[in-house]
Amino acid sequence: MKERLQAGGVLAGDALKRWRSYPLDCGPGELLDAIAESLEALLLCAVTAADERVDEAWRREPAANAPGLNDRDPEVESAEHRIGMAVRRWRRVLEEYADDEVRGLEEIDRNGLPDPEVVAALLATALMGGHRARAAGEILAERIGAQGAVRLRDRGGRLLTEYLEKVLAAERERRLAPLYALDVHPEPQAELIAALSVLQKER
Repeated sequence: MKERLQAGGVLAGDALKRWRSYPLDCGPGELLDAIAESLEALLLCAVTAADERVDEAWRREPAANAPGLNDRDPEVESAEHRIGMAVRRWRRVLEEYADDEVRGLEEIDRNGLPDPEVVAALLATALMGGHRARAAGEILAERIGAQGAVRLRDRGGRLLTEYLEKVLAAERERRLAPLYALDVHPEPQAELIAALSVLQKER
């Protein structure tokens, strides 16, 4: 997942099209929307692919039809909804970071300050665009200064990692919950292995 992000996997499809038309035919809000939607799609794709691998492996297990392990509650909110909420929260915090950085510039220069939304859009593009978005980092440095751009990219990078880890960990925990509910510990497993060993010797 991290490799795909670093390679610019988010900046594809509509997001890439928006970036290429920015700023002439695309505003910062539209660019941010497209990047957030692409990030959401990439995360959902990763979770869905993991689900399919787990389902395939589980079908080969002897306990695959055990009650409670195979049922999914249709009332539980979907992964798409949860991931969408997390991406929207990530975007809000990213925009707050951009706003903080621009407010810091006010103390130095009150003339020609960049729009915080522009800064947030450039930051999101630079963070997730890979080699396709090298120019976004350069433009960001021109707008808020090299030090500000480095500081903002560091904060934004940590934020992105934090949200990715939260989303993936939460989805993993939801899928492991039925196994945790069985309350199986190493001790009974060791006893079963010992009993099996005795049975095999008796044969």
